[in-house]
Amino acid sequence: MATVDVKNLCKRYDDFVALDGVSIAARSGELVTLLGPSGCGKSTTLRCLAGFLEPDGGEMAVDGQSILATPSNRRGFGVVFQNYALFPHMTVAENIGYGLRLRKCSGSEITTRVHDVMSLVKLTGLEHRMPREISGGQQQRVALARALVLKPKLLLLDEPLANLDARLRDEVRWLIRDLQQQSGITAFYVTHDQSEAMAISDMVAVMKKGRVAQFATPREIYQKPVERYVADFTGEANFLSCRSLEACGEGRMRISVGGAELDVDCVPSLEPGEAAELLLRPESLQLATLGEDVTFRGRIVKSAFLGASQHCEIALADGGVLKLTTAPNAPVRIGDEVGIVVDRSHAWLMPEGTK
Repeated sequence: MATVDVKNLCKRYDDFVALDGVSIAARSGELVTLLGPSGCGKSTTLRCLAGFLEPDGGEMAVDGQSILATPSNRRGFGVVFQNYALFPHMTVAENIGYGLRLRKCSGSEITTRVHDVMSLVKLTGLEHRMPREISGGQQQRVALARALVLKPKLLLLDEPLANLDARLRDEVRWLIRDLQQQSGITAFYVTHDQSEAMAISDMVAVMKKGRVAQFATPREIYQKPVERYVADFTGEANFLSCRSLEACGEGRMRISVGGAELDVDCVPSLEPGEAAELLLRPESLQLATLGEDVTFRGRIVKSAFLGASQHCEIALADGGVLKLTTAPNAPVRIGDEVGIVVDRSHAWLMPEGTK
């Protein structure tokens, strides 16, 4: 177990700035996910931590000690790659025990530790198989076991599920989280999949063009994003332009939107009169009849039956559009005038801005 502090990390390739002052931290036993699209700097950050890349500026410390001058093979970290990086001429057991042999561990210790970790990742019975003789999900388990068998102080995972199909991704994702929690190991996990990040992380760093847009818990990232980019990247969202009228308590603002006035929670830095956007996740909206106490009124312009639910799009009088889901058997017809009830405890106000 280890604590990790990354401060103002910078990396440049000629005129391209790959990392522009990245600062993140992990407490002992936490899993921190670096989330973002291709080219945002998440893998570069991980490779700097691993020692495969040398940063141009900033600091990286583990348990309070700088690791900048420590070569990768002496950092004691376990690394799991997207492409598994297994040796094709070695058996499963030989692949897992390779690092222990490099450390000159005794044969009996290698056998015991390989056996134990294979049981942990549910690979028992595959000791003598070659990588080509096992499935993609099993190969990823071998790569994970090879990292864990070294009992690393830090586990680094770079898009570990990218090459798996949807069913296997779910299975291995939960395996990784279970193993990380059971062992108490500190881990950094890179992905572009927001559902992965939300499901397994203690903390999430949403990255944008070499910077950290927001670093917070999954719940905070989803429910209280600091900007539209973060909200857009972490799930389906509705955005309504509005006017912030006046503060009505600490961290709350009265707004005018869609013909209604609402008191909602907001980004602390938001000022009265500032252009703003109201974030409404689909699950915070509910269809209602016009006779009920509704927040908005609108007209159904799109509807799609999805089996377990129906997807609807509602056009508001001021030109805004809201997307939501409703029960599969709800009477939904295009052109119907409907009301929408907003769960105001899950409405969130942010400064207006581009994606």
